[in-house]
Amino acid sequence: MAVTLSNHQVNKLLEELVGRDGVLVLKACDLKKGITDEGIAKKTKLTLPIIRSQLNQLHYRGLIRYNREKNAETNWYTYTWFSNANKIKTVLAGEWSGYLEKLVKQMDFESNYIFYSCGNGCGKLPFELASEYDFKCPDCGKELRNINNKEKIKELFGEIKEVKTLMKQLG
Repeated sequence: MAVTLSNHQVNKLLEELVGRDGVLVLKACDLKKGITDEGIAKKTKLTLPIIRSQLNQLHYRGLIRYNREKNAETNWYTYTWFSNANKIKTVLAGEWSGYLEKLVKQMDFESNYIFYSCGNGCGKLPFELASEYDFKCPDCGKELRNINNKEKIKELFGEIKEVKTLMKQLG
């Protein structure tokens, strides 16, 4: 199964990178036929200034490309926009790779330490730090208790598995 712009995780990541309007504009751009600013406006119902702003941002990231043609009668230029599938895959792979690295480090940390918390939302401390504070919360002074982080580890494992699956789909 190939990663497509209709995939929820792909949309979520792209939205973080280029915003909701950017995703709409990117989806409107065809890989082979191309589309003009006005064509994107018809498809997305966005205004031309917003579309042009998004096109500039997407082009800056290399996610789209364009052809420019000059009208001989009016001397105006018409831009036809195309999505750049290879660059989209490269950007997604890079982002997911960084995210995967972060998740693996976090899971390693969660797996190798025993944590304590006061239960007031002040945060959690590893055993070594909790013992330095005599098992009293440094923020509120309440007694620190051991917390079970097995659910957190399970959650991280699931996220890691999902990201690895998405990266395999990129090819």
